[in-house]
Amino acid sequence: MSPRTRVIAALQHDPVDRVPVSGMAWTIGAMAGGYSTKEYAQSGTKMAKGQIAFWEKTGVDLLHPTSDMGQTAEGWGVKMRYEDGLTPMLDVFAVKEPGDWEKLGHLDPLKDGRMHVTIDAIREIRGKLGDRVAIMPYVPSPLTSATHVCNMEQVMMDILLEPEPLHKGLRTMSDSIVTYIDAIIDAGADGALFATTRASGEITTEDQYREFGANYDGQILKAVRKQGGNNILHVCGVTPHFELLAGYPNANGINWWDRGSNLTVKQAKEVYGKKVCLVAGLDQTTTLILGGPDETRKESFDAIEAGFGDGTGMILSPGCEISPRTSFENIKASVKAAEEFHVRR
Repeated sequence: MSPRTRVIAALQHDPVDRVPVSGMAWTIGAMAGGYSTKEYAQSGTKMAKGQIAFWEKTGVDLLHPTSDMGQTAEGWGVKMRYEDGLTPMLDVFAVKEPGDWEKLGHLDPLKDGRMHVTIDAIREIRGKLGDRVAIMPYVPSPLTSATHVCNMEQVMMDILLEPEPLHKGLRTMSDSIVTYIDAIIDAGADGALFATTRASGEITTEDQYREFGANYDGQILKAVRKQGGNNILHVCGVTPHFELLAGYPNANGINWWDRGSNLTVKQAKEVYGKKVCLVAGLDQTTTLILGGPDETRKESFDAIEAGFGDGTGMILSPGCEISPRTSFENIKASVKAAEEFHVRR
């Protein structure tokens, strides 16, 4: 199987020749390509070259070309701060009071913010690598985007005290996100890594996320032109609302930090393994950055044994973006572990 078909088959719960692997590589693409993080974040060609260099160094099946949370947020007026070697950071928010939610406009992904950087990168990666890699860039959901254009504490306060202005902002952001996902798919992406990062109990209650998150997420996933479920939900946190996310339309995979949350790969396989593809298994906070290839190989085997018992429905992956200081050899070791596990079977 080609890496692209392997990833899509895993998301569809079809048999695969081996577990596909994602490196969750965003900013590390700058290091792989020899660019500053600012150069990488502002040029589609440099992002493409960085992502391809990462692929060449590791052999992963799935790339997530992106640089930072500000790619869409900048379109709504957010200012970023760049420090070399670090992921670009949100610096000045655009929404400072509830009335500002109504001022957000519909974004053109080809002109506004830096979404065009990812779109250009996707087109170049697909043109050069073809089916040798699957491509699913990071796309923030409306509620995640809200916490990019506004201080998170203020967003949580608006959920409680100013819900109507916030809903207006979420509706505007939803329309822009549908347009962005359509654009990345037109450029050659297979789907989106759709960031539902606020769908966790330490941030929102399930009822809150259902109203302010899932309500809009579902509308977006139903509205994008290309259907088929080749989208992966990405959720952070210790207590993810996994049951809620597992029922989403047009999203066949969930990526979460299994090594740091209350849900292990084994538990998820038992409860949700027939409903969604599990995209997890590697700890980006310890093993991948502090350990070596042997530790990564051991953790990879452990995850594959827990989540791939029936030979379907898993992508081996970190639970979030890997640090720019992560060893390429560690990611390469996870790919080799996937290959070795298949031989042993």
